[in-house]
Amino acid sequence: MIGALLGFYEILHGLFYVLYGTPDQKRDYPLEIVLGLLIITVCLGGHWLIRRISNSKTRTIWFTEFILVCLILYGFYRS
Repeated sequence: MIGALLGFYEILHGLFYVLYGTPDQKRDYPLEIVLGLLIITVCLGGHWLIRRISNSKTRTIWFTEFILVCLILYGFYRS
């Protein structure tokens, strides 16, 4: 769910610069809005899938998402 909040922040950040930014920013920041939508979709879809697989067991959902976040962070810092 933290990933979905990150995507929501990116959308708001992109909207701010599209509405109030310089002409260069207005040209570049719509991509951030699209990427934010993609992040929200992937995170919420992944959460829904994990929830369905684990039969809505909260501990299993938290543990699985924690492992996925750790793997993403590990891959990010290794690259």
